[in-house]
Amino acid sequence: MKLLKAAGVKVFSILLVISLLFASSVSVTSLAESELDKAKSSYDSAKKEYEKLKEQKASAEDQLEAAQTAYYSLVSQVELLDKNIQQVQAQIQKLQKQIADYQVKIEKQQALMDKRYHEFCSRLKSLYIAGSMSSLQVLFTAQDFSDYLTRLEMVTKIGELDAKTISELEDILHELQELQKQLDIDRAEQQKKKNELDAQMTELEQKKSEAASSLAECESLIAQIKAAQADAQKEMNKALAEINKLTASGGIKGTGQLCYPVPSCMSVSCGYYGYANHNGVDFANGPGLYGASVVAADDGQVVGADMWEYSYGHHVTIDHGNGMKTIYCHMSNINVRVGQNVKKGEVLGGVGCTGNVIPRGMGGTHLHFGVIVNGAFVNPFNYL
Repeated sequence: MKLLKAAGVKVFSILLVISLLFASSVSVTSLAESELDKAKSSYDSAKKEYEKLKEQKASAEDQLEAAQTAYYSLVSQVELLDKNIQQVQAQIQKLQKQIADYQVKIEKQQALMDKRYHEFCSRLKSLYIAGSMSSLQVLFTAQDFSDYLTRLEMVTKIGELDAKTISELEDILHELQELQKQLDIDRAEQQKKKNELDAQMTELEQKKSEAASSLAECESLIAQIKAAQADAQKEMNKALAEINKLTASGGIKGTGQLCYPVPSCMSVSCGYYGYANHNGVDFANGPGLYGASVVAADDGQVVGADMWEYSYGHHVTIDHGNGMKTIYCHMSNINVRVGQNVKKGEVLGGVGCTGNVIPRGMGGTHLHFGVIVNGAFVNPFNYL
């Protein structure tokens, strides 16, 4: 009986230890899963924020483009209006010079007319003072009556000639004055036109200043969004590093023998180190490749699914659990998420031209495929 009791106690103790070990294992596993879920949640949150900022950036860039169009349109209008103002100002200055010239001519003409008039008055005064004595002198000095009449007529014509000369001078003066009046009218009209153009210029300058402010605000907003995107990217990278640490390859091991990442294309546009720092292989055969399926080169777990607007662009990284990782870059879209296990040949997304590609646009369509072994890039064709 005592033996049975002792055996029972021993069995119970063993079961208790196993139970505690199992509970501890479950607790550790649950803790690891909790940490992994937390890391994945952080990654998803950061990625969601990044995508939100991406949309905001696109909207802000559209606003910037509209603001630039409006601003430079106003700049052109200001430049054109400034030319018009300069032309009108030049016309005003020309008219002012003409008016000044006519004023000098009028003053000279007036002086000449005054001089002739005073001379005429002096002669008339002399003739008046001479009176009948001059007439008697003319009579007594004349040889005959006919000579007398001739001399009287000459005296009279002298007075008429002076009067005619003065009249002609008055006509010239009147003409000059009329021309000056017309020039004054023309100058007033040009000045009025310039005042109107100046008012338009003031309004345009105000609009230009407002447009410049809008432009600066858009540029500032884009700079803020880019900074926020960089922060979100850092959070994504931080979370991704934590996920990699917690999951490694998720227990999945690849075969080490890779299949071509773009089944529909085996053409290489740039090989391994085809130029400095080109640490992979570019698969491409023209713009028609855009959207073609990109597949996992071997079994593994997705440890990166990033959508950048620079560098690798949209790219996926797979850990194959055997010291090897593969990276698929410049994709048009991504169909997998971090932590997901994939099989060899499983579709990851489509071929694209995101990030830094040359030439820009559809002409740059290709898949940059890289293989990393023990932390260093190697020639993918050693494993394909």
